[in-house]
Amino acid sequence: MLTAVGDVVGHSLDAATVMVEIRHALRAFCVENSAPGVLAERLDRMLQHFHPDVTATVCLALVDPGSGRTRIASAGHIPPLIVREGGGADYVKVCGPLLGLGLERPEPSEVFLAPADRLLMVTDGLIETRGTDLAVSLHHLRTAATGAPPGLDALCDTLLGCFGRERDDDIAMLALRLG
Repeated sequence: MLTAVGDVVGHSLDAATVMVEIRHALRAFCVENSAPGVLAERLDRMLQHFHPDVTATVCLALVDPGSGRTRIASAGHIPPLIVREGGGADYVKVCGPLLGLGLERPEPSEVFLAPADRLLMVTDGLIETRGTDLAVSLHHLRTAATGAPPGLDALCDTLLGCFGRERDDDIAMLALRLG
């Protein structure tokens, strides 16, 4: 199962249109190869070719529901957060340059999810606040996610309650659990 969250730099109709193109390209590229690193590379080339003045972020996670093996590639995006069943939460150590720059990409990271772990992927619109260091915002996100009740809906509702008010940027959240 492949999941992705992305964000085009900018707040215009053009940026939204490019995001739709990236989404459709991702779906088409998955038919041939769903490896996150390969997909990030292909999306980067597509953006350079068709929109050379646009950059975007994306986080791609390929999850094997049977084993919990999860391969993750990031292109300048906030790292995914794994909220563990027994308590605690950790960001996946994953990085990579923005899409559209044509820079070399690191190898995807690999983690294993337990059946009750929750994998959370968000856009910066949820937590980014002008004048606040992103590291501080990421810490607040991890703390809020750790304190959220069990379940995917409860996690998302908690985070929207903590961060989702009066935001200038769009918000996207994706939460999944294997069991």
